[in-house]
Amino acid sequence: MSSRDRQREKTRRRLYEAALAIFRRDGVQSCRTEDIANAAGVSRGSFYFHFPTKEHVLLARMAETEALICAKIEALPEGASLDEVLATLNAEMAAIWQHDPALLPDVAGAALRSTATAMHDQESTPLRSLLADRFGRAVARGEVAARLPAQILGDLYLANTLAGMLAWYGTPTMSLQVVLGAVTELFWGGAKAPATKAPAKPPAPPRANPRDGS
Repeated sequence: MSSRDRQREKTRRRLYEAALAIFRRDGVQSCRTEDIANAAGVSRGSFYFHFPTKEHVLLARMAETEALICAKIEALPEGASLDEVLATLNAEMAAIWQHDPALLPDVAGAALRSTATAMHDQESTPLRSLLADRFGRAVARGEVAARLPAQILGDLYLANTLAGMLAWYGTPTMSLQVVLGAVTELFWGGAKAPATKAPAKPPAPPRANPRDGS
């Protein structure tokens, strides 16, 4: 990376961190881009060079969250059960957002809009691709009923997780990880493959009547 590229990356990072701080303080809608630029010590034009809109800052926060979660899931063994994968996702998601709830509704909204666009354009994100792969493996192992394609199963789980996070934001009376664990249990209620029943034993042959002699 050249010195110019390093300087650009430093400027982008300053703008990103300044924007998040002002979003938390003033709200995304009320925040002014000139306030972000002033806090970062750069011009307003520099903000737009790195982030065309305030929504792009939120998308960067979402991408940062996804990267942290993907790294944790990818560190699991290849044969990790889907239970382990989802527990890891929940733990990392809770660690990121439990103490930073102010941005959650805006980041969630940006995530939904971005995901809808990606689906329309038949694109994916690293986390969606990773979950689709892990759900596919779980279906192959018989952990999950193959009622839907793996990509849809992964997307449904993420949608349920996002809904759980927003519900927690509205009434944060318990830890986010507990809420996400409950979301997973509810999801599993419909997704888990039914338990395999042992084959029925053949009926025993009728016992001979000792009085029926020849």
